[in-house]
Amino acid sequence: MIRPVSNRLLLRWGAVAAAAALACTACSGSGSGGNAAPPPAAGAAASSPAAPDAATVGATVKAAMKKSTAVHVKGTKSEDGKMKVDMQFNKDSVSGSIEKDGVEVPVLRVGEKVWMRFSKSLVKETGMPAEAAAMVNDKWVSLDSPLAQGMGEVFKLFMDFDVFIGSMADDVDKPGYSAAEPADVAGTPALRYKNGSRTIFLEAEGSHRLLRLESPSEGTMEFSGWDQPVPAQAPPAAEIYSGPGS
Repeated sequence: MIRPVSNRLLLRWGAVAAAAALACTACSGSGSGGNAAPPPAAGAAASSPAAPDAATVGATVKAAMKKSTAVHVKGTKSEDGKMKVDMQFNKDSVSGSIEKDGVEVPVLRVGEKVWMRFSKSLVKETGMPAEAAAMVNDKWVSLDSPLAQGMGEVFKLFMDFDVFIGSMADDVDKPGYSAAEPADVAGTPALRYKNGSRTIFLEAEGSHRLLRLESPSEGTMEFSGWDQPVPAQAPPAAEIYSGPGS
């Protein structure tokens, strides 16, 4: 029989999920600004009068985030061990994975239902007996099940689109930014603003949405697919754990 997953284990990964939801905070840190991106060709939109100035950039990017309906977040964080985040946030669903120190945790939310998949690396991390490990290996486990000991509500908060966007927007809306500099993010004309150790890159045109947030001591987060939902689907029944404690 599989024993319930310990709260300590789930809280550990809950903290990782929280760090993903608070991606902006995760990328703050000490030191000077991050690596400068190469400037675009002369005449790029960075010199446009429509570019937010240093005093209004925080409010501008916050307003753009608050109007959004979806975003893909991908990047790394180095504080307290190496963490990788690759998450698609939609209004009514979330999917992706979080990896910390080589242990991967795929997560999925559809409406009010939340699942966590026991990857091979996560099963190994739990130290489960071989028989129990075989039952959950690569299976999705409902975080509302007895096996998860009531951790579903915790993960629902961590994987809530409005919580993610709200926390990120509030954190970016801080005083102290430098004037805009022309930049490029994966071929997209951008505006670069520095604020202490933090550097943010915004779209040079349109709503000036966040493209990248970086800190030399913490890591880098990339933001793409704004307002381009990629709806998540519930796992097939055959992939959901249905043994003891389910």
